[in-house]
Amino acid sequence: MDISLFGLARNTLPRVPLILKTAILALFGWSPNSSVQDAVTEIIAVMARPTLGNPVSLLKSQQQTKIDYGIWGRMWVSKYTILSPEKKPNSHLGICEVQDALTKAIEALGDGSDHYTQPKAVNVEAEWTGYRGGVSHIARSPDISERDKYEQMMKEVEIDSPVILYLHGGAFCLMDPATHRWTTSGLAQQTRGRCLSVRYRLSPQYPFPSALLDCLIAYLALLCPPPGSFHEPISPSQIILAGDSSGAGLAASLLQILLTLPRIGISRIYFHDRHVDITVPLAGLAFTSPWLDLSRSLPSVTRNSRYDIIAPPSEDRTIPHPNFPPDSVWPTVPPRVETYCEATMVDHPLVSPLATHKYLWDGAPPVYLSVGWEGMQDEAEVFARRVYEAGGTVGFDGYEGMPHGFSMIPWNKAGRSAFTNWAAFCKQAVGGGIQRVDYGTWTNKHGVVRVVSLMDLGMRRQGGVQVRDEDLDDAKVDQYMAIQRDWRVKLEEQLRVECEVTTQTVRAQEVTRWTAARMRPREGRLATRNYL
Repeated sequence: MDISLFGLARNTLPRVPLILKTAILALFGWSPNSSVQDAVTEIIAVMARPTLGNPVSLLKSQQQTKIDYGIWGRMWVSKYTILSPEKKPNSHLGICEVQDALTKAIEALGDGSDHYTQPKAVNVEAEWTGYRGGVSHIARSPDISERDKYEQMMKEVEIDSPVILYLHGGAFCLMDPATHRWTTSGLAQQTRGRCLSVRYRLSPQYPFPSALLDCLIAYLALLCPPPGSFHEPISPSQIILAGDSSGAGLAASLLQILLTLPRIGISRIYFHDRHVDITVPLAGLAFTSPWLDLSRSLPSVTRNSRYDIIAPPSEDRTIPHPNFPPDSVWPTVPPRVETYCEATMVDHPLVSPLATHKYLWDGAPPVYLSVGWEGMQDEAEVFARRVYEAGGTVGFDGYEGMPHGFSMIPWNKAGRSAFTNWAAFCKQAVGGGIQRVDYGTWTNKHGVVRVVSLMDLGMRRQGGVQVRDEDLDDAKVDQYMAIQRDWRVKLEEQLRVECEVTTQTVRAQEVTRWTAARMRPREGRLATRNYL
């Protein structure tokens, strides 16, 4: 993804005729998607696809999407570093250190084939974000300390308002809290609360479960503030886990950790000389356009490509996904097929929450999710259905024809409605005002709402607009995910064998060159002696 000025121009200018054609057809209602998409959405999709799919190196993409252009407008942003917890053995029953707790959760949810490198706990950077009233949209952040900014922010935060732990999207390898300030400040404004946006470690430099460990540390820091923190301890009943895309997947994984640990006998985590109770339920889980299946195995990935801004993955199963041009961070050594994790972990519940059995969502707090007709539609529907089947409260908010991330930049009524509902859920969940219902909704471009049973999500019998050709029951979903896992495992094994052969060949060549270099001076000395 090249978002530099040159990259944007290079991707956009050749497509100007297509953009103009799409705009004209859409405005007159003649385009293939005009029945479900408005003109602005169609134009945005046509312009965004080449930029998001542009094959630029991963490291360059990371650098471009992590640029901080400064803090502007009606938002308070207080940068905050969460100190890494010290590792300290603890033999008390039911108490575990942070890294060990994560390891035990991974093992408890795995099938014994897990293969990953345990990460080190490090300092975690984050940003407190709140609404700043009484200033213009171009106001600069005042030149005061980060603590003072936090205190000024808290003056505009209502008592008992939500504390949103926000995890940004970006395919686990891109983006930053700075790129999501519009979203976090908007949520803070509409909830009159505050967001803690986490700058978790990105892959491929830091593969699974590094990011998840950072998110767990950030959650514990809310409950038990480490030295130097600005905030007071926050009750879990006031905390909402939120995110978009891959950040939504991290939020769901973090929730599953908090549900799993008490089930295996761990009720407290040792954190900065405190034993933090993790059994108190959260207020809720709220996300938009969630990426819950790393393998992107379900049919909507290709079925909805005409509506989405993200292209479906390549059908070529002989190359890693995504196929970034080589640079200093990708491909990795040893090679991986996925940037985020080893191939054997693709269907692990903490990598792909869609792989979590529905009964493991028992005890989940109220859940809200919004999704469009995007590549990730199927996994969002199946997830919502499973949480509901486990006894959970689910707010399903679907929008026909909308692409991935449509509520992040709400250019139309659908996006604004989804964002408003997202924020309203966060506020109501903290107040305990979420009622369990057995239905969700799909809204079309004209604002007409169609009610659908939560038990029918992921199934053909939704009624109204036909959106799928088969029932995605649990067995079918598991089958699709297994297929995607198997070819990745085989390809990764093949790549590693090839890498090992190449490494051995290079080493042999180096030894040959070194030996030859050593022999040349010796041969010269022998020749000189013979001459004399």
